[in-house]
Amino acid sequence: MGSTKFLWGAASAAYQVEGAWQADGKGLSNWDIYTNVYRATEPVTGKQETGNIAINAYDREQYLQDIALMRQLGLNCYRFSLCWSRLLPDGVGRVNEAGVAHYQQFVVDLLEAGIEPVVTLYHWDLPRALDDRGGWYNPESVAWFRHYASLVRETLGPKVTKFITFNEPFIDLFLIEPMVENIKTGIGDPFAITDAQYGRQAVALHHWLLANAQVIGDYRAAGYRGEIGVALPLMPTIPENPGKSDDILSAALGDAVINRWCLDALFKGRYPVEVMNSIQALNPEFTVTEADLAVLAANRPDFLGVNFYAPAYVRHDPLKPLGINWMETNPDPAPAAFNGPVRPDYLRRLLERIRDDYDNPPVYITENGAGFGPVDEVIDGDTVNDPRRANYIRRHVEAALKARESGVDLRGYMVWSLFDNFEWLQGYGRRFGIVHVDFDSQKRTPKRSFEAYREIIARGVEPAGG
Repeated sequence: MGSTKFLWGAASAAYQVEGAWQADGKGLSNWDIYTNVYRATEPVTGKQETGNIAINAYDREQYLQDIALMRQLGLNCYRFSLCWSRLLPDGVGRVNEAGVAHYQQFVVDLLEAGIEPVVTLYHWDLPRALDDRGGWYNPESVAWFRHYASLVRETLGPKVTKFITFNEPFIDLFLIEPMVENIKTGIGDPFAITDAQYGRQAVALHHWLLANAQVIGDYRAAGYRGEIGVALPLMPTIPENPGKSDDILSAALGDAVINRWCLDALFKGRYPVEVMNSIQALNPEFTVTEADLAVLAANRPDFLGVNFYAPAYVRHDPLKPLGINWMETNPDPAPAAFNGPVRPDYLRRLLERIRDDYDNPPVYITENGAGFGPVDEVIDGDTVNDPRRANYIRRHVEAALKARESGVDLRGYMVWSLFDNFEWLQGYGRRFGIVHVDFDSQKRTPKRSFEAYREIIARGVEPAGG
């Protein structure tokens, strides 16, 4: 542990940055359909925005300039995801060699700049051809993902030492996808997610977790010498009213569903009893076999990616799935951060909990960042003043390093995000980058938070003990 180089990085996702949505033989993804087809009747992002161009990061001339900014910042790693349908236009079968060549070149360009690629296999953009076959509800999805992951291992594995299988299962499956479904079906409030949707999404999550375990096993069996892990969205759950028993119970169930469901699956080979009881009450057909659990138990990840933005203040609300209201309870004064209350002390608590409850696995903070809206995005000549974001990053890095000093096996920190980009259902309306992007001209302008993070990286960290 003591000799491990600490990774300072930034994170991104293919659909949010690449653009080039029909370039070089790429197949369509579910998000291409969401933003280009569904938007004609009910804009998914509210403004008829797409990732068709995004920040043009597929273009090599552009991304080489971006890599130069990474070097200026002092990054020694960059986390990015692959577009599955760029490699396999139909999800399985025919390989798009142009897509393979693109990612191979990008990896080489990062390495030549002294930046380690951390590659995410799946960050929410499913090939449209597979989505049409039921997507993650289809039990065949486990085999589809194994096929795709093996292609990535064969083509990128020789130069990539860290892979992440999945990004944020809970957020994609229990928030984003139900909201998209509500928009598609004309339900007025996208946030009107139901118990029935939770019961159905549990099937998809089970397939994600099985696919994750199988791919970890496949990589090891094939002799892959690097590390393979998974990135989870983790948020300590706090009763909004600590004196109210309903809020206490909902916060505890929220912790089981949002955090422990995946953590227990990854590191203990089982699902929490209260999760199984709650989900089976919503969907009696949801079953997990002993054989499934054996697969989970046999394929523990090499590391855990922690995506932390904020804790969740939980209110009991019978109108929300499982009675858990965790999104409408930010007590911070305006301007509040988009991603919840700013509580860096809860990042330290979370990391120490992982140390204590899950046998201290190697941890990388794979996402951490904030946006506060136009009030914190003031353009002043050749810079952008964003003091709240700069303060957020400083405080969260400090909390993370204190956890490391207390024995947490923390091996890296990656900010979300290096560049402003397409923020899913929020389109281009929410900026999280430490580099400002003019989406019309593609001009990049480092923000004050860029300089704050550069100074943190320059200071470095003390070698970890142990």
